[in-house]
Amino acid sequence: IAFYRDVLNIPFDYAAPGWAQFKSSGAALVLHPKLASQKAQPQNSRVHITFRVDDLDAVYRALIAKSVRFIAPPAVVGFGKHATLLDPEDNQIDLIEWAMSNEARVISDATIVNDILAKSPEAMSVFEDHGIRICGGCIVLLNASVRGTAEYSGLSPRETAELVQELNEKLSSPH
Repeated sequence: IAFYRDVLNIPFDYAAPGWAQFKSSGAALVLHPKLASQKAQPQNSRVHITFRVDDLDAVYRALIAKSVRFIAPPAVVGFGKHATLLDPEDNQIDLIEWAMSNEARVISDATIVNDILAKSPEAMSVFEDHGIRICGGCIVLLNASVRGTAEYSGLSPRETAELVQELNEKLSSPH
């Protein structure tokens, strides 16, 4: 709990026996002890966490000052910058800073979600603001149209139109 609350500064929500919950934008991070039957599971069965940050270099420097262990310093990758740190139990936590795209384009409700996110990963926050949660492995939603993704997520036609409008506004404004 102390690492996530005091070192990573994730707001602590509450604790119950065997349960500690933290708040993060759009998600809850929950920690609980492994059951005896889980302790023999192979290393690759652990959960992998990713957080988006606005300034990876600044976050990296702040966490290094707190003696956080990183696999490697921030590196430039296709979508922006990336670094992986280790928590006290050697769970990997990725930190990513998405590069902002200034390319102008018009989005409709037929635009494929993955095409939007591939060019402008920052658009994920617009989907999240509309209650649409897309994990990196959710190939169905990533390869669906905005309309299909919105319908799958329970948005009404009016809410879908608002989503399309907000995507166009966000992606056409200078960053």
